[in-house]
Amino acid sequence: MKKLLEIIDIFHIKISAIALFVLAALFGYIKPLLLYFLIAFIHEFCHLIACIVFKIKPNAFIILPFGATLEVSNIDNIKSIRQIIIYLAGPFSYFINLIWINILFKISIINNVNYEFLLNANLIMCLLNLLPIFPLDGFIVIKAILQLLIPYKNVLKVSTIISLISFIGFCIYNIFDFQPMVLFFLFIEQIKYILSYKNNYKNFLIYKTLFKKERSFKIINDY
Repeated sequence: MKKLLEIIDIFHIKISAIALFVLAALFGYIKPLLLYFLIAFIHEFCHLIACIVFKIKPNAFIILPFGATLEVSNIDNIKSIRQIIIYLAGPFSYFINLIWINILFKISIINNVNYEFLLNANLIMCLLNLLPIFPLDGFIVIKAILQLLIPYKNVLKVSTIISLISFIGFCIYNIFDFQPMVLFFLFIEQIKYILSYKNNYKNFLIYKTLFKKERSFKIINDY
């Protein structure tokens, strides 16, 4: 029961998301919106299940106006293999979503228009999250793989370059299919990641120092 309450406690919903639901209800779009959010919810819930399996407590499960996000603190201090599994669990939800979407269509709960909309939304969400752009799942996976190969300081440099190049490529690709909310969100996240570069490296060093199982100290007189 205590574990269940701890899990429930991390769920939050933004006021902007509530406002979006109200507007959708007023204009008659609540059903497709709720179904879209179900896709996003299941995506993030798969991350949450993977965290629970590895006994990692997330900070928050937040419902946003354009989807949902699971916040996990000190993700770089989790073993790389676990990071990869946790963040590939999200795109894996594509297959879970396909099952319930087809079931709802076969029992006539959703029509052809909603069916095509949900299939496209599910595919786009899966492919988008596989992009190596901070803070998407693909970026975390690439970064975790890099941590297995090169020192962490180089990981930060290489991952930043990969994220920026991928973001520029994504912007160019979306010239004819402009998605301002997604592009603005990703742009802000790139700025935040660049500005947090030094702080991320410092936190990594502090964590490795404090939580190293076997360490020796040199005693300095008059410290």
